[in-house]
Amino acid sequence: AAGAMEAIRELQRKLAAAQEVSNKNRISERNCIDLVHKLIQLDQVKLIHTTSGKEWLTPDQLDREIRDVLASNGGRLSITEIPNEIGVDISHCEARVDALRKKDSSLSRVQGDLLSTQYLQEVALEIDEGLQEAGCLSVSDLSSRYNLPANFIRESVLEMLSTSERNVAKQNTIYTGAHAARVEARVRGALRGCTQPVTTAQLAQRHRLDPDLVAGAVQKCIQDGTVQGKLQGSTFTPKCFSEGQADKVDNFFRSNGFLPLSVAKGAGVTLKDWAASAPGAQGGALLSTAFVASHLIESALAPINEAIVSENWIDAQPLLPPALGAADARDLLQHLAGKNRLQPGAVLVDRAVFSRAFLGSVAATFEEETKAAAQKGATGASGKSKKGAVAAVEAADGGDDDDDGGSKRRGKRGAAKGRRGRGGADEDDDRGPGGGDAGGDVAGID
Repeated sequence: AAGAMEAIRELQRKLAAAQEVSNKNRISERNCIDLVHKLIQLDQVKLIHTTSGKEWLTPDQLDREIRDVLASNGGRLSITEIPNEIGVDISHCEARVDALRKKDSSLSRVQGDLLSTQYLQEVALEIDEGLQEAGCLSVSDLSSRYNLPANFIRESVLEMLSTSERNVAKQNTIYTGAHAARVEARVRGALRGCTQPVTTAQLAQRHRLDPDLVAGAVQKCIQDGTVQGKLQGSTFTPKCFSEGQADKVDNFFRSNGFLPLSVAKGAGVTLKDWAASAPGAQGGALLSTAFVASHLIESALAPINEAIVSENWIDAQPLLPPALGAADARDLLQHLAGKNRLQPGAVLVDRAVFSRAFLGSVAATFEEETKAAAQKGATGASGKSKKGAVAAVEAADGGDDDDDGGSKRRGKRGAAKGRRGRGGADEDDDRGPGGGDAGGDVAGID
């Protein structure tokens, strides 16, 4: 009981002391809020108010709370979800996220998400396990699975793999070193068995391999010398096939004395390169559609020069094999002219060669015929003009004669009519008296 009374007395003393304290330094909640706003306006303090308006946070406190929320979400958090978790406007959250990324390189912002290094390491660990199991993975599949850009996975995530030194990345696919070695071995065996050209796409489809990895394996096999052949674009041509085609081309050239472009192309041989190194091609000429041996050129050159010396002309196409056309004949003449092998006075006209003297004689003949035709035309024109003048004169004279003759004929017809008139009158005069006499004679007879 004594203890209880002592406690009551102590409470009474505290009450009395509290009542004696003055309340002059106390401010209301409204005044406190106004004071804080004033300090913020004067840039005396940096505070961030919450969406409730009853609390303020310092930037450091907001950074700590963002880190705590990120860790609680496994190292990946959408920035649009931070305001709901902390209760701060999104503009302040985005500003603090950018400030955090500048200060801490372990944080990344990708497509509106905040990522931590811990999260990326977990992703890399999962990729590494799947890669060891499958041997190869598609970067596009990883991008869809983790909802991350493919470039970000290649540049940031794959670098964290524990086996990154032994992995091979080819565009959209990543392989383990063991898988790449297996593919290379399969490609090497397939190429050694090839006897005809084959494309890397055909190899990839037939053996169900990645085309990019097959192309790289083919290049590596050729560089190492483990496979004999050459790769042009995406087509691999075995050395045995190239040698067989080269023998085919050489045999055709030796048999015919020329090599058409179509035959060389069908054998996979470049005509210009072949002519530079082929035996027996020295002194030949590369025409539009074929390469011609030197002995064919010499056989065509002799009649050409003979025609020039004899002041004549000649068509070069019949001098070549029938398989060659007019363009080849024209190119042959240009080749001979360029080598100065034609006789002086040669004039080239398409596929034909003319002697300058022959052209001069033809021109002189044309000139004589032209002069003769001109003189003949001039004489004929003057004769026609004279005949025309005589005819005009005769026509004029004939008109006058016709007029006189008509007058004379009209005069004769008038005289005849006059005589016929006078004769009738005389007859009437005779019949008048004679008529009575005649009549009397008749009646007297009766």
